[in-house]
Amino acid sequence: MAVPHSFDGTLDKAQTTLDDAIGSATAAVATLAGHARGEGGAEVVNFPVEEALVRETVETLERWKSLALSLVKELDRMTANADLQHRRLFDENAGLQDASLLRRKLAGGPMKPEAIIADIEATLSASAALDRLFKQARPALSRCFRDCESHLDGAIERRRKLDFAIEEVQREADVVMTQVTDLRRSLSSTRNSDTHLELDDDYRDLLAGQDALRKRERELQSDRTMRQRLIDIYEGLAGVLNGQIAAVGAMAGKLTVDIEQRIALLKALTSEVDALPPSTSRSPAVESLIQAFEANVLAGHDLAARKAHVDFVFARRLEPHSLPVAAEPGGASEEAQPEG
Repeated sequence: MAVPHSFDGTLDKAQTTLDDAIGSATAAVATLAGHARGEGGAEVVNFPVEEALVRETVETLERWKSLALSLVKELDRMTANADLQHRRLFDENAGLQDASLLRRKLAGGPMKPEAIIADIEATLSASAALDRLFKQARPALSRCFRDCESHLDGAIERRRKLDFAIEEVQREADVVMTQVTDLRRSLSSTRNSDTHLELDDDYRDLLAGQDALRKRERELQSDRTMRQRLIDIYEGLAGVLNGQIAAVGAMAGKLTVDIEQRIALLKALTSEVDALPPSTSRSPAVESLIQAFEANVLAGHDLAARKAHVDFVFARRLEPHSLPVAAEPGGASEEAQPEG
């Protein structure tokens, strides 16, 4: 089993993609904020640009999630392989009953404990870097989501005010229409020329007022249509951001337990090796993970059940197609909803 140095390139790409995603989401939310404040009217909103901005933001967020997901899964796979090699130190037939080609290949040549330890430490190093990404992603995405929801509330409130204004104009137009109808009857029945001239002037005034009301309603309707279209666009972004927060929560929850599993395996291996050869020192990030594990009295407790739970939550949230139709292992409760 090769030491997973290739994680460095994927982690760098994930960091860059996350930075781009946060930047794009922040820019999109800032644009929405301007609309919520009522800056500009329907004639100044470039909908193709708005839609492209949100679409690119969503695509970048999805690329980030895909990269993070692949890292979590690959790290888990590497840990499972290390665990298999550890078991083969005591049972040379471990893994042979598995039909997996990769496991059969691994089972064909057992590794030395020192090599397994090196792999686990490299995996822990990548885990530490991925953990930092999750700790960067969740608050940033949560902030974008809260701001997006807040600005959407402002945009929806402005649309409601437009609804009320449109209803008021329509009521005024109904009153004028009634007056126009009544005046038409009066004009048709009036024989006095002076009176007819006065009514004719009133009739023209009413028609002018009616035209003004119709123009005003068209303007309000256009503004309302524009604001509703913007609301639809950014409600989609808010939904994606909320889904991203939930995904990061599921991945981070799995990674936390997976890190415990790796450290427990590392400790088991080091305790079985009489004297480790000199090697490069562990990174500060890995040392920090190990120290946190040692300081936590519950670390490693009921690890198998907790691992089964986070794996189930992870699969249900991110890979529902891979789940059998069955209850969660151990009957563990569902994960808490991510903060929005």
